[in-house]
Amino acid sequence: MTLRVVVLPPFDREFFGGADRLSIAAASLYDLIERLDDLAPGFADQAPARAAFAIDGVFTSDWTSPLADAAEVVVLPRVGGG
Repeated sequence: MTLRVVVLPPFDREFFGGADRLSIAAASLYDLIERLDDLAPGFADQAPARAAFAIDGVFTSDWTSPLADAAEVVVLPRVGGG
């Protein structure tokens, strides 16, 4: 199944040449991150520290999350705070 992947700044410009909407088939969040890294080498290295992921509007840090029933994944920067 192909997912709609929405890539928010700064990742769209930094890794994907300004593309902020992608269509990618992936079985899990980990699989999606690997496929994103195929398109933009180095993304997977940066993702654990810099990226957050929302599957159909629900944030998750579990990279084993299945995507079989998902329609959209949003990739956004992590928010730090104290």
